[in-house]
Amino acid sequence: MIGSERSPVLCQAECVSTAGSELGESPLWDPAGVLYWVDIPGRRLHNVTPSGSGITVGLDTRVSAVELGPGDDLLAVTERGLAWLDPRSGRTSPILELPLEAGARMNDAAIDPRGRCWAGSATHDGRRIGALFCVAGRSVAVAVRGLGMSNGLDWSPDGQVLYHVDTAAGEIAAWRYRPATGEVSGRRVLRRVSPRVGLPDGLTVDEAGGVWVAIWGAGQVWRLDPVSGDRLTTVDVPAACPTSCAFGGPDLDELYVTSARQDGEGGLLYRADVGVQGLPPRRFVEGF
Repeated sequence: MIGSERSPVLCQAECVSTAGSELGESPLWDPAGVLYWVDIPGRRLHNVTPSGSGITVGLDTRVSAVELGPGDDLLAVTERGLAWLDPRSGRTSPILELPLEAGARMNDAAIDPRGRCWAGSATHDGRRIGALFCVAGRSVAVAVRGLGMSNGLDWSPDGQVLYHVDTAAGEIAAWRYRPATGEVSGRRVLRRVSPRVGLPDGLTVDEAGGVWVAIWGAGQVWRLDPVSGDRLTTVDVPAACPTSCAFGGPDLDELYVTSARQDGEGGLLYRADVGVQGLPPRRFVEGF
């Protein structure tokens, strides 16, 4: 255990970009010195530098998540698969479609320590037909089935644990992970979030192993102990519906938080100093 829930540390996030989103998601730090995030229904890609300058680019399709690619293009998760995304023009080039159940669409994604892309699907009608896909180059495997709304995911610093959110179930799960093969096993529930409190959404992991989860509806991001699931830190966000979080900045010591607009509030990008560094962002390996 690395802390105790009896006295969680409190932090405050502040707005760092007024580029608004209906549903901001997928914050991604590029080591070139820029943070990207998407507005899913607005079909826009925002970016901002630590100094506060940034631009917004319109997208030619709906994108729910972005990750670093092997070159200048980003890897984008579209409604039914993966595509390359030119962050300058907003144009996408399809890579592959994923074997989705009827009525499901793609949602969040992350890159594992070996360069595979893990991407999950979701529904909004209560059916548990979502899945978690592992994409190694152009090879696709269905790793997990029976999900309601696959959401945030990331790995422990040693790559031996995969953390994954099923928002519909209100659960943050921890799986044993084999980096060499991409196999998961031994699922356990790290933390359940009561719907009276909020819904777990996107997540990220810091260099000490702490698991940071955006809690939709609570206006907070929680840092969880990776063993006990106890809450170690609470970041208050000036938006009711934070959606995801990622570490960025030159020293990876700034926590960026995306949000959704609700009742005319939120939908902006926030940042908090939380006293810990994140893990370096990973790139998708095309020729796996």
